[in-house]
Amino acid sequence: MRISAHCSRALFRVCLVLVLALGWSAPAAATEVMGSWRVVDDAGRGWGLSLFEQPDPAFPAGWRLRLNAHAPGVAADHGRLLRLRDGLGGVWMLENRSEEMVPPGAAAISAGSAQFDAAGLDPRPSAVAPLRLELPLGDGDTTGLTLGNTVVLALRGLP
Repeated sequence: MRISAHCSRALFRVCLVLVLALGWSAPAAATEVMGSWRVVDDAGRGWGLSLFEQPDPAFPAGWRLRLNAHAPGVAADHGRLLRLRDGLGGVWMLENRSEEMVPPGAAAISAGSAQFDAAGLDPRPSAVAPLRLELPLGDGDTTGLTLGNTVVLALRGLP
């Protein structure tokens, strides 16, 4: 019997929902994840965006926004701020926390990933306007990503 890729993804999602609904719980030390999404930048490159609570006690507690490039050769800047703006004039700057992606003294940070402190989202963005991210790249340039309603609502819902 052959199952299409679409059917197998749907079956996986149903199984995941059942496992979660039946009371499976993650280990106590696991990261609390608000969500993860696939987004596309202005150049058409795919990125993974995730929101999670920093689990490592070696770093300040709080929520983080992480971007992971799905295209080879894309390098994020690990020092500059992430700028967000909405269509209502709101502007937010999130501190770069890319150094938190590796334990202290460990190997170099992945070039295609960057992490930012979501504490800078104060006040929270409006739920009625799209949100635009301006991600700093390693070559000194930036790339833009427009976030849809589900991501904006998740950012609004951060504790």
